[in-house]
Amino acid sequence: MIYNTFHFTKEIVFQLKQCLFFIVLASQTFAQIPTNTWRTHADYFNARGVEIVEKNKIYCFSKNGFFYFNKANNQTVTLSRLNNLSETNISQIRYSSDLKILLIAYETGNLDLMSINSEGLPDKIQNIDFIKSTDAIQDSKAINQIEFQGDFAYLAADFGLVVLDVKKNEIKETYQNIGKNGNKVAVKQIAFARDSIFVNTSGGILGAKFAPTTNLQFYGNWNAVINNQLFKNQAFPKDNLIVFPNELETDAEGKTWIADGENGLLSNFSGIFKTYNPNGVKGDIFSVFYQNQKIYATGVAGNSFERNLWKTLTINQVANNTTDIIDRFGYRWQISGQTLRVTDPNTNRTRYYFAGRGAGGLPTSNVNSIALDRDNLLWVGTDNGVAVIVTTRDIFTTASEAYTPFFQTRRLLLQEVVNKIVIDGGNRKWIATQNGLNLFSASADEQILNFTEENSPLPSKNVIDLAIDSTSGEIFVLTQNGLLSYRTDSSEPNEDFSAVKIFPNPVRPNFQGVLTVSGLRENTAIKITDTAGRLIYETKSNGGTATWDLQKFEGSRAASAIYMVFCVAEDGSESFVGKVAVLR
Repeated sequence: MIYNTFHFTKEIVFQLKQCLFFIVLASQTFAQIPTNTWRTHADYFNARGVEIVEKNKIYCFSKNGFFYFNKANNQTVTLSRLNNLSETNISQIRYSSDLKILLIAYETGNLDLMSINSEGLPDKIQNIDFIKSTDAIQDSKAINQIEFQGDFAYLAADFGLVVLDVKKNEIKETYQNIGKNGNKVAVKQIAFARDSIFVNTSGGILGAKFAPTTNLQFYGNWNAVINNQLFKNQAFPKDNLIVFPNELETDAEGKTWIADGENGLLSNFSGIFKTYNPNGVKGDIFSVFYQNQKIYATGVAGNSFERNLWKTLTINQVANNTTDIIDRFGYRWQISGQTLRVTDPNTNRTRYYFAGRGAGGLPTSNVNSIALDRDNLLWVGTDNGVAVIVTTRDIFTTASEAYTPFFQTRRLLLQEVVNKIVIDGGNRKWIATQNGLNLFSASADEQILNFTEENSPLPSKNVIDLAIDSTSGEIFVLTQNGLLSYRTDSSEPNEDFSAVKIFPNPVRPNFQGVLTVSGLRENTAIKITDTAGRLIYETKSNGGTATWDLQKFEGSRAASAIYMVFCVAEDGSESFVGKVAVLR
């Protein structure tokens, strides 16, 4: 029995002596992201724009990625919503060396003003969402080009021309319907020359006198211009790596930097043209799945994730992905079209599940996902919530039907389109919908997590697909705007304690996450004590993983000390003792 002190068994005392100097330096040997944290997996190959910032930083954006290359140390650093950016899909960037501001425009019309320090590194971000949120603009709000003039940024947009007061962080003016006779025109490019402003529009080139006395909102002050020198296409050098060049910039040393749609950020910085991309997926991703100890992301190209790195694959290198499930009786469950059926391969008996009583009991006949949990229950994701089928040997001869679990007196995710269900090592249910990502307890009577665009880095609330790495517990989340992953506090249980890891170890003063113990058996009891044997915390593992939020029972933060981590199998047949150093 435990009161305030953990009473050691002889076996644990013996192991404690054997492990007295044992510390698992997981921060050095375990490369995954910390538990309960996110990371992005963008396509950096499809580069669309590049900007030179200060002396040594080259910023580049792709369809759903953003990063900078540091010329001083030859390293790339990715930027995303994890770094407080507002969105994912960037349409244009431009830097003002005078204002030390990098203006980031998104396809939605949303704007981020990123302060840049003297080293060219990101600092504070100020968001301006006026264009995105206004109902006055019903057409596309994408920003096509940005040009700075003093304290103002001029934005060429599909709906017109916008003037942004950078110092006041507000929209100063908007010029719409400036075409001939006041027609609406899309503005693609901007140029300032002499005392005039010129815009390249869907109705041709227009020019106006650039002076405080000129009312640029009046279409009559804009005149048609014929000048082939104003908006010339950029000339790009020839090289095998330059396939679909989108933008070119030249740095102070005369080196060329190109945003290429096929090979990403290219430069002759080191003499010959090379790529300077972060590691990431290649091509639009349509599905993700876990197979052969790897995560696969497939679409236009094939990608595999192993040892924390993405590798581009040929189509024949991609593993075969099947959503079919074989239950404990050898019956095959599969989705044909959107219809659920189960087949006995030995007798060729087949049963279909549809909506309604007597037809299968599903909430709708449109099935998108199935998953078999550790209790041999088949979870079914439909266009109208979730259903559960009890798998039995007599499934073909009885009239048993699906049932719908309830959460908070309501059928689980009723009227929600469920795109994917996966089961983690703790038998919990991760459910992807068109409105976000949910984590429910094993029986789905408790909602543990709910991730949306508002409370997480998800680039879209529409979560299309999920895949979970059963070893690490990292779940890969595919949305309509890109792929990212979340390190869960669960993993598949191990058969013994031979692969237990405690990380991070040591816990350093600036660490704000949770201590993780992985490689455990199912339902392992975890007890954490100080070196005097006083019990600090206890829990049970979610499958093969357990976590500690570094809080004591009374709620105070654990002080600097060495703590003992005792792991005991559910049946008491095996135990493990480790140590963790906490530094404050």
